[in-house]
Amino acid sequence: MHLSSYHIERLQAIKALIDSNLTRHYTISELAKHAGMSETNKKESFKQLFGKGLYHYLIQQRFVKAVYLLEETDMTLKEISHKLGYKFTCNFITAFKRKYGKPPIKYKWNK
Repeated sequence: MHLSSYHIERLQAIKALIDSNLTRHYTISELAKHAGMSETNKKESFKQLFGKGLYHYLIQQRFVKAVYLLEETDMTLKEISHKLGYKFTCNFITAFKRKYGKPPIKYKWNK
């Protein structure tokens, strides 16, 4: 599928919206409405342009932010997990461990 410059601009706006609020899990219909695109077209186009689907992009960005916060701040795991949209800290710890092979507290201390 060929992406026009208009569609690329709209998809970049969606990406910026996601990046600006990692705590929020936008629905496909919300993002499609924001971009002025159909839901199917937006999902396929986003993956084509950025190399991953919307949900996987959000999760990737959450982990990028988590690593930054672990390395650069004195925030607690609870503060970090809530900042990244996790309702429960244990869910954040489990997801982080699945991604990196060790819990976030060990990542912070044993890089």
